[in-house]
Amino acid sequence: MTIRIIGGGIIGMATAYHLSVRGERPVVYEIDRAYETASFARSCGGLRSQFSTPGNILMSRYSIEFIKATTDVPFTPNGYLLLFDESRRGDHDQTLALQQDLGASTRSLSPNELAQLFPDMHVGDLYRGCLTTDSSEGWIDPVVLHGWYRDQCRAAGVDIRYGDYRDDRFASSDTIIITAGFWTRDIACRFGVDVPVQGEKHTVFQVQTARPQLTDCPLVADLESGVYFRPEGNGYIAGYDGNNEGEAEDLEPNWPSWDQVWEKLYHRFPTLFDAARMTGAWAGYYDSSTLDQNAIIDCHDNIHVATGFTGRGLMHSPAVGLAVTEQVLGIAPSFDLSGYRLGRDPLQEKYVI
Repeated sequence: MTIRIIGGGIIGMATAYHLSVRGERPVVYEIDRAYETASFARSCGGLRSQFSTPGNILMSRYSIEFIKATTDVPFTPNGYLLLFDESRRGDHDQTLALQQDLGASTRSLSPNELAQLFPDMHVGDLYRGCLTTDSSEGWIDPVVLHGWYRDQCRAAGVDIRYGDYRDDRFASSDTIIITAGFWTRDIACRFGVDVPVQGEKHTVFQVQTARPQLTDCPLVADLESGVYFRPEGNGYIAGYDGNNEGEAEDLEPNWPSWDQVWEKLYHRFPTLFDAARMTGAWAGYYDSSTLDQNAIIDCHDNIHVATGFTGRGLMHSPAVGLAVTEQVLGIAPSFDLSGYRLGRDPLQEKYVI
């Protein structure tokens, strides 16, 4: 069986890795040799299990353990802190129970407990906060993880070709796996498969504060305002779901949105961000399914697709690579993929950061 993977980013390379572990030698095609527009290379590298849908929680738990136990990629174990206002009381109560039932170590803190741990935080309008402190969540360097997959693949004899897949002849019997971010939509269309995914351009800002960095600070996501931040270098990086520009023609950062980001950072951490300044920024694409912001992992005859991760491609790459490999080889699945099929009943993932 000839297996061809179109898209050599984080999902494509993770899939090639899992296939190679099982003795397969796929051909991987990547048109962007420098990965200049690849989503993984422009991500923040976050790894978390705090989601609202079972599949995402379980894929995270597997992937985080895989990265920590199997790879040599350095892991920053600062954790995640998701903040809920009163309007999200029901979401907090339901998803906290779900995460704990599925083995996640998420714990809930009252506003007073949050204020004791984070004296700089304004807690007056919060219901609760969900935090991990056991090194089960954190972040990595996305490029380092991709390089690990690539090196493992090359050592196993995987053929990685930098160029247009259309330059090669494909046989009708070939197995084709399309893992090209939101461009999967256009590539799959050429093979007769309709994939409801779109690109979403997001900007991440680099921030310096007058006060020393909170080095042990988790990634803090304020679900009410849509802003998040975490330590990076000797400062912070910060993003905002309000600066989504869709399928913009370029990756120029959305510089004007900094004012909104700063206002929201200042509201939540006034003494920390009162004298903050933006020192730089970058932008990247989320590949987002238009169904429910959950991934699309499915097949039609010999055409397999994996896309629509909405910012979770990097963190779920070990699990997705395994799931696609099992699907291609007809192996009993490690994950329930019913929530990721094209014809599914939508189940919205609420915690998109």
